[in-house]
Amino acid sequence: MMRKKAVIVGLAFLLLMEMPACSMDQTSLSSVDEAGLVETPASAEGKQVRMTSGEVEVLITLNDSKAAADFVRMLPLELTLIERNDFAKGMTLPRNLVTDEETTREYEIGDFGYWDAGPDLAIFYDDIYEQTIVPVVPMGKAESGAENMRNTSGTVRLELISDDENRAKNG
Repeated sequence: MMRKKAVIVGLAFLLLMEMPACSMDQTSLSSVDEAGLVETPASAEGKQVRMTSGEVEVLITLNDSKAAADFVRMLPLELTLIERNDFAKGMTLPRNLVTDEETTREYEIGDFGYWDAGPDLAIFYDDIYEQTIVPVVPMGKAESGAENMRNTSGTVRLELISDDENRAKNG
């Protein structure tokens, strides 16, 4: 009986020792601290997200914020669009994103941001206001096509564009 307990304890110890190694292999978008524990997600800078609603497709290039990196880990997503005062489309995420970035109320057409009190995303399609009502964490920008979100409704699909697909598109 004592020998059986010792074997079980030994196996449990070995399994615990292997767990950090296993989890490190699955954290390609996360950084690891000195103790081997997963910290905040690594940068998503330059990664592209395809936003599709009906016939409208917008490509968003993400920045290096922690919120953007955490968002990438959630993809793909299908979310309901919410009209935001005739200048942006909002989408409520299933959970808050990791972030400690500065917020802003400044925006331009094509800006893609995050409001953690929602937790909501926003894509700005018009610049009729000087600034947003709520502070937003900038996460990226659509170079073109954001204006086309004006007449969309229903659901939107957000998916990461693979590096291979991105290379094929860009030649």
